[in-house]
Amino acid sequence: MRDGKTSVALKRLNLAKRYLENAREILKKAGVDRRREAYVDIKYVSVASGTAYLSALEAIKALLILHLNLDEDFIRRKVKDISVYKRYIGELKIRKDRDYVQGLLKDAYDILHLGGYYRELQNKKAIDAGFEAVEKIIKFVESYLYA
Repeated sequence: MRDGKTSVALKRLNLAKRYLENAREILKKAGVDRRREAYVDIKYVSVASGTAYLSALEAIKALLILHLNLDEDFIRRKVKDISVYKRYIGELKIRKDRDYVQGLLKDAYDILHLGGYYRELQNKKAIDAGFEAVEKIIKFVESYLYA
């Protein structure tokens, strides 16, 4: 039983990694204004931010599949809003790491989803911090997947 869940979770985690890699490639196209420390082309920043945020969600889905016994169909139908992700993270048996994961997801949501995707945030340090949060989520999920 764990093998089936693990393979589904691994598939989601690999998808998260692909999304993040794609987001990095897209962000390179945005160009950087070194004087302002800002990305130049908002179109590429927006697409890259949205893609990186999806990466974070895919990684969290892997964690939910593995530790809460949620199947992919249930996740597809019911886990659609950030508040639902937060609620399920709260149910995980990762007590010492729960706040850490929720904080990283909040950073990804605030910086990438709201800032980069919707509000045309171009600040390089901020967008890069959002990408770093997603990378940390993926590494965290990976550590639980292979534990």
